[in-house]
Amino acid sequence: MRRAFWHLWGWPLVVGLASGTGLVSALVADGWGDWWAWAGLGLPLLLAAWHWWGPPKDRRP
Repeated sequence: MRRAFWHLWGWPLVVGLASGTGLVSALVADGWGDWWAWAGLGLPLLLAAWHWWGPPKDRRP
């Protein structure tokens, strides 16, 4: 059960945690927080672009 949970929800939790901490960092931090905000909030955009423009998948039944 535990392995199946992390297999399914591992990456979504990592992306959500990164974007959440990036948002808080963008609102309250300065200096290194600005860099983390860019990284944390840019990660979901990079993943979306990677899936959008990735190699075409074979859709044969």
